[in-house]
Amino acid sequence: MNLHLFVNEMRLQWYEMRQYWFETFSGLIFITCLFLGLFYGIKGFALEQGDGQSLDGLLFGFLLWTFASGAYGSVTKSVIEDTQKGYIEQLFLCPNGFISLMLSRSLSESFVGLVLLTAIAYVVMAITGNWLDINLAYFYGILLLSAPSLVGFGLMISGLALLFKRVETIGAFLTLGLMGLVALDGLPLNVFSFLPFVPGASLARDIVLEQSPLRLDHLMIVIANSFVYLVGGIFVFRAFEKQAKKRNLIGQY
Repeated sequence: MNLHLFVNEMRLQWYEMRQYWFETFSGLIFITCLFLGLFYGIKGFALEQGDGQSLDGLLFGFLLWTFASGAYGSVTKSVIEDTQKGYIEQLFLCPNGFISLMLSRSLSESFVGLVLLTAIAYVVMAITGNWLDINLAYFYGILLLSAPSLVGFGLMISGLALLFKRVETIGAFLTLGLMGLVALDGLPLNVFSFLPFVPGASLARDIVLEQSPLRLDHLMIVIANSFVYLVGGIFVFRAFEKQAKKRNLIGQY
């Protein structure tokens, strides 16, 4: 990945959002309404139980899930859509390599996603009156550190898409599975720490929601989790890519 690719991908993001402004606006409205439906559906039960923290946890968990879904889907969506449009082969001719292009695209979509996520968060908090004291510097930093684990996982599924072309069912299943991942506690080190994004979600919850002090050992677990899944995702994707080229499947759909 290099700066030139990242800048171009940021420009592409902006052009597509501006060109398809109705889709962009509709997507933001949909996510906002989806959360409001969940919030008010659970609010009565939480208040009856006298557990106000449940509402804070719900809001924060929804933010984590929205970011995780975007980071995971940034690569898989691109591979599937570019294959359907018929120019996936051209992307493989990128001088910096296809994986570098995908990593730049994922990083640019993560930045844009954080901006939109922040806007949605404050709109939702204003509507519901349930305000969270969010340290944006810690929140953004932890999410960006933990995002590579989801990108690596997305590369693994993208490799399957090169061979089998249609993997929407698996993608939908894993997107729903992310709801469970963001709810798990991966800190301190335990069996859940080896799942993608779980340590990052736990650290973000501890720092932002519980306002616990940042611990270096917890931060290192997040970094190690991201590194292992990203490297593993690249390795698996290249293995599937090699098979797809051997069978002449890259340009077929």
